[in-house]
Amino acid sequence: MKPAPRQERAIRKRNALLAAAFDEFSSQGFEATTAKSIADRAGVATGTFYQYFHNKQDALLEITQQRFAQLQQHLQVPEARLGVTPDNNADIRGIFRQALGFLYDFHQQESGLHEVLEYRRRVDPALAELMDNGETVLMERVRAFVARYVRDGVETTAFCLFSMAEGMVHRHVFQGHQDVQRDDLIERGTQILAAYFENQNNNG
Repeated sequence: MKPAPRQERAIRKRNALLAAAFDEFSSQGFEATTAKSIADRAGVATGTFYQYFHNKQDALLEITQQRFAQLQQHLQVPEARLGVTPDNNADIRGIFRQALGFLYDFHQQESGLHEVLEYRRRVDPALAELMDNGETVLMERVRAFVARYVRDGVETTAFCLFSMAEGMVHRHVFQGHQDVQRDDLIERGTQILAAYFENQNNNG
């Protein structure tokens, strides 16, 4: 990818192109999106697009990189060590409630892009590597959280926790279930995910 600009005006123009690319990929898909359609949506000449990106694939890689950076910035392991007493059950639920709410809203905003990324990662090695690395970082965060509560089976517990949260959000956002409301899903999901750790606390 081309180096990111440093001048404020150029940064704004590049960000506008990325926002336009996000919208194009989300609404039109990867194949139908072109440098011209991105530039048109951003209100600039096609040549301006090529000042910042070699091609539309570059733009998709940058969007994906920013996407994972946002996820990683938000989904942090709390600095304060959580104890293993029943008094911390509310803290555990708060962590899951906040994480699930953020993941739900994040994926809902990029539901169209998700299909593009899942398709392109199978045919684009650079994108696949970027997504694999991003998911690895998130998995390490989950593993570090689990290790505060579980002595044995940390890896398996972390995998199950990650898969349950991801599957719950993906199924509702991308497949749609009109009879289940967002807030109800997050609250019930919070109870289910936290139950294992609360049980660990109560038996500790």
